[in-house]
Amino acid sequence: MRRVRYRVSCRRAAFLLNRLLSVGLLLSEIDRGEEKLCFSVSYLDSPRVEAILVEYGFEYHKGGYLGAKALLMRVLSRPFLLFSAVLAIVLVIVSQSFVYSYSVSGNRLVNTATVEAILREKGAVGIVSKRSLDTAELKKAVSALDGVSFASVKLEGNRLLVEIKEELPRESPDEVLYTPVTSISHAVVTRIVAENGTPVVRSGDRVSPGDVLISPTYAFTEGEAPAPARGEVWGLVTYEKEVILPLFTIDRVKTGEIYRSRSLSLFGKEVAPAALPPFGEYDLTERVLYRGIGVTITEKTYLRRAAVTVCHDFESEASALTDTALADLLLTVPFYARERGCVGVTQKKLDNVLYIVLYYKTEQRIDSSFASS
Repeated sequence: MRRVRYRVSCRRAAFLLNRLLSVGLLLSEIDRGEEKLCFSVSYLDSPRVEAILVEYGFEYHKGGYLGAKALLMRVLSRPFLLFSAVLAIVLVIVSQSFVYSYSVSGNRLVNTATVEAILREKGAVGIVSKRSLDTAELKKAVSALDGVSFASVKLEGNRLLVEIKEELPRESPDEVLYTPVTSISHAVVTRIVAENGTPVVRSGDRVSPGDVLISPTYAFTEGEAPAPARGEVWGLVTYEKEVILPLFTIDRVKTGEIYRSRSLSLFGKEVAPAALPPFGEYDLTERVLYRGIGVTITEKTYLRRAAVTVCHDFESEASALTDTALADLLLTVPFYARERGCVGVTQKKLDNVLYIVLYYKTEQRIDSSFASS
């Protein structure tokens, strides 16, 4: 039933409240404050309330509460509101009929990408109708993978859950593996300290990454015996950095021209793509304008770039370029390296291009045992 809300300005709230109740009026939502009294009554009793308020000279403000029928009539009188409500209900109902994502858990040895490939092959990736998913078939396919003992595939809301239980790894007897000490860098050997094993290089030998420095054997008169290889090997390592400065370069600079367009996506799928700009080279930024009930509106901003030819001055730019290259070169040198010479710089001009090469020589550990420690 429709009710009417009154807000009365008065200093005698208790007197007015007693007067209204004494004549049999049913009041609700009573709120007493300083110099005010608020309450609600049935719209059938509103004439009696107003008569009492006028009789005692109270100022009041009246507002209406809509009943169910009046509320329905107001909604029907606003087509857009009605359409939005119906659309929201339909979208909620429809969205519960689809699967939007998946998860794979329980696997340590079985590759997740292999499981995802099966889901993709069976059409279970992306926005998929629940009716088209055959969880029994997915479970059978995942369980057939090598290393899988049991697989569980189930739907939970709008998500497909794949849980894997792997087979126990096969036990293998413990074996002692003797591995050689190898080189990790291009270097010239300077000294070798072999604690175990047999050195196979000498000071002054050039080695490359992967070359054996200390073999896991002991040499005897009668032959060789396996043994763990351990020791330190030092060498001269040359770090090199090359930079190129052409006489002419083409830079893409911003022109200040901006083009904006919007796209519409429904449940993650783009249904109305954004229009492309009239120019070919640009920087793109995106901003979400609205997201709700599966609908996403995105604004794309294209900042135009144009090609500009820049002429470089070798004499004025070579010094700054060399300093930058030197800083980058020193960042590649490990902290434990010992400097064995100053930085060497060579410059060469060829076909309107300036080539700058920097060299830096250090002495450092080059054995694989140091790299793994």
